Amino acid sequence: MHTKLILSIDRRNSALEALQTVELAVKYRTQGIVGIDLCGNPSKGDVSLYKDAFALAKAHGLGITIHFAEVPASSTKLELETLLSFEPDRLGHVIHVPEDIKKEIARRGLGLELCLSCNILAKMTDGGFPDHHFGYWRDRGCSIALSTDDVGVFNSPLSNEYLIAAEHFNLTKLDLVKLSCQASSSIFGTPDDKGRLDRILTGFKKQAVL
Repeated sequence: MHTKLILSIDRRNSALEALQTVELAVKYRTQGIVGIDLCGNPSKGDVSLYKDAFALAKAHGLGITIHFAEVPASSTKLELETLLSFEPDRLGHVIHVPEDIKKEIARRGLGLELCLSCNILAKMTDGGFPDHHFGYWRDRGCSIALSTDDVGVFNSPLSNEYLIAAEHFNLTKLDLVKLSCQASSSIFGTPDDKGRLDRILTGFKKQAVL
């Protein structure tokens, strides 16, 4: 398994602290830092403060992923449009998203990090697993990476997230492999990294159709 690191800007950080985080990522990029995340308490902070930090990350070719529309308080049209102006590569959660923003996400084909157990058990979304917005996004042209957020809190390793998706959305083994293939396209890796994953998943795909 190959692992690399994403440094996080917390929504409670100042603009200067955000810039310092990106500068640290740039400094150590050759040692395994591949991206920048925006995270933290979604009811806190003014995300517009981080415009320069994310512009710097983009200028240096770092991947950008953002916790997006987690709760109603962080899902105003102004905030979501501001976050999209940072030109993210991936978005996490995408729960409370208005229709016009959904269309823009789909138009851009952004990678989505969806966390079924987290969203349902923490009551971040209405209903149960069959009602999760994975069902909406799976056919919208965006790559979906099922995620845990996190194993320790929700006692659900990534393999269980795939099992939950299979059980509640009637996914076959081949569907799960295809889902993984989509996710591999949005990793913050080199062409060699993506090629390696593609070869592994191609092997799984052949097994799934036997």
